[in-house]
Amino acid sequence: MSSKRVLILVPHSVAEDNGITIRSKAICAVLQHNYHVTTLSSRTPYSANVLVIIAGFVAWMLKLLFVIPRQRVDCIYCCADFFGFVSSYVLSKPLGFRVVFEAHGILSEENIAKKRPAALIRACSVIERFVISRADYVVALSGDVFEFYKKYNAHIELIPVFLDERCYKKRQPGAPGVKNIGLIGPFDMPANKYYMEFLYKHIDEFDPRIRFRVIGKCDWKIGNNRITYTDYISSRDTYLAELSSLDALLVPANVSTSGPLNKIIEAMATSLLVFATPAALNGLDYAEDGKNLVVANPNELVARVNRVVFDQALSSQIGLNARNLVDKRYSGAENSGRLVAIIDSFL
Repeated sequence: MSSKRVLILVPHSVAEDNGITIRSKAICAVLQHNYHVTTLSSRTPYSANVLVIIAGFVAWMLKLLFVIPRQRVDCIYCCADFFGFVSSYVLSKPLGFRVVFEAHGILSEENIAKKRPAALIRACSVIERFVISRADYVVALSGDVFEFYKKYNAHIELIPVFLDERCYKKRQPGAPGVKNIGLIGPFDMPANKYYMEFLYKHIDEFDPRIRFRVIGKCDWKIGNNRITYTDYISSRDTYLAELSSLDALLVPANVSTSGPLNKIIEAMATSLLVFATPAALNGLDYAEDGKNLVVANPNELVARVNRVVFDQALSSQIGLNARNLVDKRYSGAENSGRLVAIIDSFL
């Protein structure tokens, strides 16, 4: 192992699982075989109040000005941490370390989709241009992010979300009859709360043979014998067992997010049938409706679920195609070496 030190910055608490923190753990697992790796997280809570979010990240930025010099790092890897990058960049000049920024989504476009105030959208545009143009290297998680940001920095590479596909067993087709469909949170995230709204609004429109499993932290529960809740799952093995117990995954997103789409790729790795809205697939390359998942607008999604989930042959084929896509495009074996090569080029 090299004596070089890599510090991973994460703009959320790594004590809880969400798209960004799961991704940061995957990065750590890859790099720790080659370097001394430390992770710092901002522990900034989710909030619907933009000012609260900004205040939390500004405090994080100021904290890093004191913390980073003590770490004596050779490289900082900002896992979608725009505010953390600012402090890292300022300190990188006198301290002589490199800064890599991992772009999960397009910040300004996401805020447009969320209908944020015009002033905030302009501010996000300024921030993202500053970060992308000044990073020593940019890792883009999807093709659209790569195409959008490559005009700001020539040192950019597309390395998609990847997982250790060996941990996910290819699920065998289930028996005809009752079907178990999962929704994966955490549902305290603003972007995921709509999943519950969609399910509760349409529960009586789904085929009565369908049961729903709500996986992850959820404070908004209703009494319905067709819905069960796991609450927060801390054990990875328990989570994988939950995935394996499902017949399909439902992802009824109404707003595109910068999350690395772990829940969809993990379900695909398990050969699950995935039902999703177009907004849920932003950043997922090579996804094809009817081939490796099922895509429908919210007003058509329930009908597609009812029709496809009981078609054993079609469901099995889509599940197999989904696993093949993961093996080809999103596997750790295919992509982790490329990430290490970037850090090696600096260190």
